[in-house]
Amino acid sequence: MKRFLVTVFVFMLIGIWAGSGSAGADTLWQYGRIVAVKKSVTTSTKAWVVNTPLDEERTQYTISVHVQDRIIVGNYEISATQSEPPPEWTPGSAVKLEVSGDSMYLRSATGSLRLHITQRKTAGPMQRLTPEEKKQLSELGAPPQASQSPQSSSQSMIGFSKAGEDKADAPEPAPQPLPPPPAPSTGTVTLRSTPYLSEVFVDGDSMGYTPAKIALGPGKHSFRVEKPGYKAWTKEMTITVGSELTLDATLRKQ
Repeated sequence: MKRFLVTVFVFMLIGIWAGSGSAGADTLWQYGRIVAVKKSVTTSTKAWVVNTPLDEERTQYTISVHVQDRIIVGNYEISATQSEPPPEWTPGSAVKLEVSGDSMYLRSATGSLRLHITQRKTAGPMQRLTPEEKKQLSELGAPPQASQSPQSSSQSMIGFSKAGEDKADAPEPAPQPLPPPPAPSTGTVTLRSTPYLSEVFVDGDSMGYTPAKIALGPGKHSFRVEKPGYKAWTKEMTITVGSELTLDATLRKQ
């Protein structure tokens, strides 16, 4: 009887340990959908040379992601390790994400990024992923196919020279023509202010400080410019694809 009770207790411990391990693995990466991708360009004076300012542009992206019943907003600046988000990341695109402290990691079949979380807010339930979307995301960590087709195997042998032959005699492949540049999908707004270095908000999200050059998708957008000691300046405008607009905000003292 004692041996039976010990055996049951051991199996219970193994089941608890296995269940907790699988739960942790399931919650490490989650499925989400892109809500919005916004780009902002701010210009600051780095130095002056003979009364001529040397301006430096900083490009920042703000990405909102819907996961379960929340919307998580993060941003990052383009750098040597962080490039622009894939053009396929449009509203509704499915991604995998992991939240660790104030960082959010996004992955898809076309790229991955690390963002600094700036906002978390509640929302309705996220639209469920289709089986095809789940399949594509579940294959992200899979190793490449080790097997090769006979055609690819024979082509891989072309680089080896036979006895008495020189590889330099092999003809070089003709260069492929570059693809045409993608058509624009956003409009541009240049926002200046008096006084200088006022904070800019677009649709409630901070986009840096003036002067700012911001790329936005088509549609109606709300602009707000603020600075301590001054009354906020607001305006609503409709942006069209390819448009280039300039706004001058004059803030009055409180």
